[in-house]
Amino acid sequence: MIDYRLDRTLKKHIERTSYIGSQHPMLIKVKQIIDNKSPDTERLFVASGMCAHQKLLITELGIKCCIVCPDLIYSDEGIEMLDKVLGRAEEIFIISQKLYERICNREDPDGLTSIVHLPSLDIGMLPLKNWTNILVLDGLENPGNIGTILRTCDGARVDAVVVCNKKARITNPKLIKASMGAVFSIPIIEMGNTDQCINWLKENNFSIYLADTRADKTYKDYNYSEKTALVVGNERYGISSDWYDNNPKLLSIPMLGICDSLNAGVAASIMVYEICMRKLETELYVASQ
Repeated sequence: MIDYRLDRTLKKHIERTSYIGSQHPMLIKVKQIIDNKSPDTERLFVASGMCAHQKLLITELGIKCCIVCPDLIYSDEGIEMLDKVLGRAEEIFIISQKLYERICNREDPDGLTSIVHLPSLDIGMLPLKNWTNILVLDGLENPGNIGTILRTCDGARVDAVVVCNKKARITNPKLIKASMGAVFSIPIIEMGNTDQCINWLKENNFSIYLADTRADKTYKDYNYSEKTALVVGNERYGISSDWYDNNPKLLSIPMLGICDSLNAGVAASIMVYEICMRKLETELYVASQ
């Protein structure tokens, strides 16, 4: 039996609501997105659960549709959040608990899944300041690594992440999950190739830093007082050779054990935090003058 508060919330949005079964095209679409088989041109991803929707509501991302299982929504907090999410959804679909548990791919489903549109951003729209900090991902393949890096960028307040030589979808479910909501908030800009990215950085007076295990200097040896672009390369092959033709600054992380390098996500996180904390100190100092 549906709680009267939940029933009232659903009726509030009744004009955009449909009751559907397993063969409905939207449920097929959800399955395709979860299996990473949906066309990348649509830039759609699935957000599932109350925690994901709580973060989603902070953003202005467009919600294509919501899939709701009323039998799995119990709490006052859940009903209140549902009302806000449904208010932003283009379409609303109600399904049974058995069907929801089959499609949502979660151990503890809580009755709310949405298909969300991730907008394409133009690099020219990025606001630049004297201490702008950009992370460039050059050919990274592992979506879990990329998601972890995005989570770090959100925590450290990176201004944008630029992806070139793309090898993984930004909407990959593993990436979305690993980002813990950071994909909602961090500006992610895709650029076609290395030259395009390098030219833009040079035109806008960025200092380019390459994460390279062969570097003589470590990430602690720079002050990062200018506009900064840190480049992290492919997990197996490293950074594209074109980057080395543009007078970059190389930096490494000291390895004091038997391993010669760290996981790309871990290495990027260490360097990103160092750079961002240095820039925060500069920003606070300038503001105090």
